[in-house]
Amino acid sequence: MNSTHRLIVVAIALVLLTACAGRSSQDGLNFPQERATSAPFGPRIQLAQAQSDDSTDEDDDFGDLFPSDGEYDIEEDFDPFETLNRFMFAFNETLDVFILRPAAEIYRFWLPQVVQDSVRNFTRNLNAPVIFLNELWQGKDEEASETIARFFINSTIGLGGLIDAADHWGMEYHHEDFGQTLGFYGAEPGPYIVLPLFGPSSVRDGIGLGVDSLLDPWPHVLDAFDVNEDEEILLGRRIAGGVDLRARNIDTLDDLKRDSIDFYARIRSLYLQHRKGLIEDEKSDSPYDKSGDEPASETEQ
Repeated sequence: MNSTHRLIVVAIALVLLTACAGRSSQDGLNFPQERATSAPFGPRIQLAQAQSDDSTDEDDDFGDLFPSDGEYDIEEDFDPFETLNRFMFAFNETLDVFILRPAAEIYRFWLPQVVQDSVRNFTRNLNAPVIFLNELWQGKDEEASETIARFFINSTIGLGGLIDAADHWGMEYHHEDFGQTLGFYGAEPGPYIVLPLFGPSSVRDGIGLGVDSLLDPWPHVLDAFDVNEDEEILLGRRIAGGVDLRARNIDTLDDLKRDSIDFYARIRSLYLQHRKGLIEDEKSDSPYDKSGDEPASETEQ
């Protein structure tokens, strides 16, 4: 087990321990609470990738973050670890201000849009095997077939994924993760948590993140070819994807922060609404019933 996998296992263990700790007392803490069941504008943040004005691709990795009025309304944001979460949120914000945002601004200013799109296409293509597995587990056979077809087309005709050739043939990009798969089969999100570097999450989605990392085939591919710099390559992949994502959201995140009374509470509420909406849409679109046990009849579809 390499160091990357050890870190993933430790992260999952910490998430599970956090979940078992129960609700923490909030006595004496009067953080302002802000709910955001709707918003005056529609940014896509880290959870839902914003498209730059020059991009012609209308798809994104995560879908619309802002639901319409009354849609996916959540009665309560389950955040028993708010004190720790706010500390971690501030830590991530500090890294963003001093490292990630400056890198994203340089990236957006100096690289042509076609190069930025190639970076996104390449990182998306590398995610295809994990997305394919999650679509299969959710009973989405058509989407899974399209994802694997996209992977082979873009890996060959698309020059290793730099060009999204499959999109020109009507094969749309989908994003699925193991957190969504757990939710599809009825797993509740559990407490809201903020992960270092990764940002907003929940116990369910944190576990899903760890499982997706373990399912990722590329570390094993690099090991099979005895690539000495495998960890550096994998880290470079994560950095490239993160900087590209941040660059596409500079303006929208600025707007969101400026218009929020409590930025932490806004992000929390939007994240939980977004994830709930994704899972509810998956259940309605799947050929399986909501328990995932049996295919739905033709009349039910």
